[in-house]
Parts: sequence; structure tokens; C-alpha cells
Amino acid sequence: MSAKPVSKGDAIDFNIETMTVEQGLHLIEQERVQPLLTYLRTGVFENRNNMTFMKAYSVVVQFGDQQQHSVKLYVYYKQVIHGYCTEAMSQLSQLSGEELLAALAQLWEKNTILVFWMQRVFQYLDRFFTKSSTEYPDLFRAALQCFTDTVYTKVKVKCVAAMVDVVNRERDGHEINQDVLRLLVEMLCTVGDSGPKVVKQKEGDRNSADRLLWQSQSRGLYKEDFEKKLLAATNDYYKSKVAGWMAAYSCPVFLQEIQRRLEDEESRLSRYLDSSSEKDLKAVVQGELILQTAKELVEMTTGAHSMFVNKRYEELKLMYRIFRREPSMLPHIISVMEPYIEQRCSAIVEDQQMIDNPPTYTERVLELKNEVDNMVATCFESDTGFQKGRNKGLEAVLNKDTRCAKYLALFSDLQLKKGLKGRNEDEVQVLVNQVVGLFAHLKDKDIFLDIYKSALSRRLLNKLSVSNDAEDCFITKLKVECGQQAIQKLASMFTDMALSDQLQEEYMRASHHGSPGGVTHEVRVLQTNAWPEKADDAPVVLCPEMLTCIRAYENFYHAKHNGRKLRWIYNMGHLEIKCHGLSRQHLLVVSTYQCLALMLFNGRQEVTLREIVEATKLPEEECKRQVMSLTVSRHKVLMHDGSGKDLALDAKLEVNNGFTSEKIKVQVSLIKKEEKATETTTLAEAPVERKHVIDAAIVRIMKSRNRLEHNALLEEVFRQCTLFKPQPTQIKSQIEHLIEREFLKRDEKNRHAYVYLP
Repeated sequence: MSAKPVSKGDAIDFNIETMTVEQGLHLIEQERVQPLLTYLRTGVFENRNNMTFMKAYSVVVQFGDQQQHSVKLYVYYKQVIHGYCTEAMSQLSQLSGEELLAALAQLWEKNTILVFWMQRVFQYLDRFFTKSSTEYPDLFRAALQCFTDTVYTKVKVKCVAAMVDVVNRERDGHEINQDVLRLLVEMLCTVGDSGPKVVKQKEGDRNSADRLLWQSQSRGLYKEDFEKKLLAATNDYYKSKVAGWMAAYSCPVFLQEIQRRLEDEESRLSRYLDSSSEKDLKAVVQGELILQTAKELVEMTTGAHSMFVNKRYEELKLMYRIFRREPSMLPHIISVMEPYIEQRCSAIVEDQQMIDNPPTYTERVLELKNEVDNMVATCFESDTGFQKGRNKGLEAVLNKDTRCAKYLALFSDLQLKKGLKGRNEDEVQVLVNQVVGLFAHLKDKDIFLDIYKSALSRRLLNKLSVSNDAEDCFITKLKVECGQQAIQKLASMFTDMALSDQLQEEYMRASHHGSPGGVTHEVRVLQTNAWPEKADDAPVVLCPEMLTCIRAYENFYHAKHNGRKLRWIYNMGHLEIKCHGLSRQHLLVVSTYQCLALMLFNGRQEVTLREIVEATKLPEEECKRQVMSLTVSRHKVLMHDGSGKDLALDAKLEVNNGFTSEKIKVQVSLIKKEEKATETTTLAEAPVERKHVIDAAIVRIMKSRNRLEHNALLEEVFRQCTLFKPQPTQIKSQIEHLIEREFLKRDEKNRHAYVYLP
């Protein structure tokens, strides 16, 4: 509602100087109040211009700074509002239910208009009269008190009950008048407030109409009179609904109903309820819909277990989103997820077919790990509790024995030798991340590293790696996972290879160009403690060609590094021999020991196994294995006069002149040692180094603490042994050894405590 502006030059045509206060109030009544009341009753505003406002306002200014006249103006202001509310109340008293709510909302809206325009006329009183008075509240408070006394206190019981009923009707799917409830909520938030006022606001965009609304400092009587009853009714409503849904719905349907109801309540808060109710309303709704149902929902036949087994990830995602509102309910899902993952993992690691096929075993475990990782990420948003549950489920099965650690190391070796061939950088990165991710779950990390180190040494020395970048990536990831110290020897192996390449380049620049006696050879200089392979101590007799090469390299090396000693490891070497006497020229790739045996045939047509042993000084069993590898059907370079697979010492051997192969270059494989036929599928033994690691940890801890009780020492050792999980009995045994070696002693006052001996 707006008034017609006064034109420039218009005069106020009344003599305020000679006017009495009664005459002034009569003028206000006629010029301003009655047209305003008529508008509220009929919707028609007569005499709508600013002149009437200016006349009325001038009267208030004229008399408002005089105490006796100010009281009369103030009383008149209250009488107008009281009279309007009294008149309206006579109609409200006969109504109930939604009719009462609609009529009361309309009265509140019209009363707001009345108060706003009356306060504008009488606002001068707030500047001087009410401001310094404790007896007379400001105009807005006085008007609100009139409404409260005349209307609200008489209808609040019926009004609140009707509002609660209407909210429940909407919950049941009925259409309601939301504008009515919004106005009544505003009313409840305003009545009883200590500092209310009416302001004019735009609704929506700039071109929309103005709206008058109350602003309050507190929430008035909203919480006391309405919110308590709403919360109680909400609790009863959902309690009765849940009982019916539980009997009629499956778990997924129940979850969808819960989600719909939660969204509905959130929408209700934004549409007409006061925002201060959000916390308490959500607590009541979620208490009945989630807290009281979560365990039963999870345990339904269509609940969490069924969702996991049937991979219903959307349903799990919905369950998590709902339960996340009450975090204490999430463990119910986790308690189902853990045994599910254990069961899936056990089905792989306890399957004998998988155990007999290490690559397939590892691939299946990696696939499962990838699957549950994706499930935790997509369904449970990588929640920490679910990550711990996943880890617990996997580790409970994978760490029952050392097989997974061993198989993972063998799988890594296979991939770095063959499996990564032809893959791009991203695919290599993915595989490395998967392997290292599974490695992180293993408690026997030292077993993995021990086998991985042996395999890495063979790959490096035999140049079997598919990609140096992949090798570097693997080492980097392992370093992040278990620290620099754990992979120090692995890094040293790469350093040795790089230094050996430099030495070889320099060696090739010598006068013989790296081929003394016409034999081209390549030497790798390795640090003794960095490589897992040990030198064969057998006093092997080398052929002259090899001796020439060895002397040449030793002279070159000692010229560069005075005082260093080279120890030759013949059992780790291999050679390429060109064969001229065969029906077709071949290049044989053989071990050093096989080469020594074959070189004997350069001077003789026939040689016995005994003669080979005597000439080379190889141990009998090893010599037999090396020579027999040359007599098998696939690479039958030598023939013998014996029968069967065994080779006697007196068996005569001669070159198979009819030997031929599709390939010019023939790799002669060694027969594996007898007891190693099943070594791939057996469990790995714990490395001997574990005892030294435990000893070092105990000494390190006790040196820093000086005195420590037994249980506290155990906890510290557990924390420091990151590559494996030592058993308490194992730690206790090492403590006893350290006491015997006088590193520690028992405390004389407390036999359960230890003292460090410097």
C-alpha cells in the first residue's frame, strides 16, 4: 500500500497552532485511521495521498513532546490496534482447524499493515516519549502486546494443535496452504519478543511488490508454544510409520522411503518452519528413521549382506548417505563388510588351484583388492572407518601365512620381465600402484623384499627387465611405503649397475677394445653386502680363454682402484659360445660351468662325466646338473651312452653333431635342483635377519629409555618393526639373549622391568 505524493507547493490547510490535542486526535482519526481500517476491511483505500499522512504526522509532532499530550497520543495508538484485534477476534472464536489458521494468518497480515502505518504516523513518540520511559514500551512492542493479549493468548491452543495437524496432513501427502503456515510461524516467532519491528522488503526481484514482515530479536514463543508440540507429534508420527514400513518394505525400499522423508523435512524447514528448528527436528526425525532402524535394516535378508554379495552398489551408497547422518550407525555396515571381504579373500587364498598357480593367485587377489577399493571409494566416499574395515578384512586372511608376500614378489618379477611389455606409461603406473597397494596390507614385508631383491638381481644381471622406468617406479613406491632404509640395498644394486656400465665403457677403450685374446666379455662389479647372491666357493679350474679375460680386467681395475679386491662369482655368469661342428651353425647361451664342460670337447671327441669333474673341479652333483642340462631332448647338445634320465660318472659324452634348432641363438636352460621342484608354491620362511632387527630395536629403545617395563618394551618394538610383525615370544627370546650378552639386565626391584647396560 502506498500513498499519493504531495505536489510541490501544496500547503497543509489547517491551523495547528490553535488546535487542541482532542481536535488533533479527531483529525488523525478522520484523515488517516478510518481510511486505513476501511482498507483492511474492504480492500479499498479512500483519500490515498501523502497529505493525510502529513496532517496526522504534524499533529503528533505538535503534541508529542508534551508529557500529558504524549500519553493521550500513545493511549489512542493502542486503542486503535486493540479495537481492530478485538473486532477480528469475535469472528475467530467460532472457527477451528484450517479455517482458524487461514483467518488467523489473514488477521496477522492485516494487523501487520495496521501497525506499520500507525507506527509511521506516531513514530515521533518513539523518539522522545517511549525512548526515555520504562512505563511505556515502544510503539511496535505496544502494538504486539495488544495483539498477544487480545488474540494470541485466546487462540494459541487451538492454533498450535491445528498447525501440527496440518503438518502431519502434508506428511501424508495432502496439499496444504503453505503461505498460511509461513505467516503463522512468523507470528509465533514475533509474539513475546522484546524488540520487534515491522520492515518493508521486496519479494523476489526488484519489480516485485513490497511485503511487510516482522523482525524479532529472539524466536518469541515459537519454541515454547509450538516447536515442543511439533517435535513430540513428529516423534509419534514416524514411530507409527516405521512399524508399518518395517513389516511391508524390503531394505532398499525402506531406505528410499527414509531418504524421501528426510528430504521432505528439509524442504519443510525451508518452506515455512523456522530455521531454528532444524537441529531438533532433524534429531527427532533421524532418531526414529535411522537410529531406531539401522541395525534391523542392515540385518534384513535384503540388507547389507545381500547388497554386498549382489554388488548393489547404488543401494549401498544410499544406505551410507542415510547412515552418515548418524555416524554412530556406520559400524553396522562395516560389521557386515569385514566378514564379506574376508570370505571373498578366503575363497581365493584357500583354493588349491589358486595356490598351485601363483600368477593367477596374485592376479585374483589384486582384482579383489581393486574391487573393494573402488567399492569403498564410490559407495562410502573413502570414509576412514570403511577403509579400516576393508584393511582389517583383507589383512585377516592375507596375513595368515607368508604365501601372499611370496607370490606377490614372484608376480612382480614376472611382470617386470614380461607382463609390462607393450604397456604404456599409465598402464605401468596403475599396475605398480596395485602391487604396492597390496604390499601395504602385508605384515611380512621383509619376505616380499627378500624375494624381490633376489629376483631384481637376476633381472639386472641378465638384462631381463622390460623397462628401467618401471623398475625405478617400483623402487620409488616401495620407498614411500616402507622407508629408505628398507630399500637401501635395492637402490645400491641400481647404483652398482650404473657404475659397472661406466667401467665397462672405459674398459672397452683399452688397447684390446674389451676383447683380450679375442673374447668379448662384460664384467659387473658388485658390492658384497648389497646383492643377495653368494659366491660359489668351489675351486673351479677355468679354461685359458677365461683366465686371459680375468687377468686383463683385474689389471684394468686395479690400475683405477688400488687396494680393492675382486672376488669372481662364476656361478652367476653366462656365456655365448659359437658352435662350428654342428650340422647348422648355432650360438649357445650357457652358464659358466656348462661352458667349461663344453670347452673340453675342443680337444677330444669323447669325455666322461668323471673327467669333466676332475678337469673343472666342480662339485659332482652340480657338475652332473650342469651337464645333464645339455643332454635333455629340448637342447640335446651332448649325447651320452647311458639310459634313463640319470647320468653315471663313467657315462661317455660326445657332441651331438646332428643338433639343430629353429633359432640361431639357443638358450640352454638349467635343470632345477631336486628339492626345488615345488618351492614356488611352498610358504616362505622368515628371514634370519628378523632376529637382528628385533635385537637392534630393543637396544635402540633401551639406550634411549635406560629402564623400561616388559609390556612397554613390547609395544615399542611392535611400533618400530614396520617390515614384519614380531611375535611376543620371539621378542622375549631376543631379550633373554641380550641379557646373556650383557646388553640388558633385569631390574633388581622389579623383575618385569629391564635396565640398559652401557
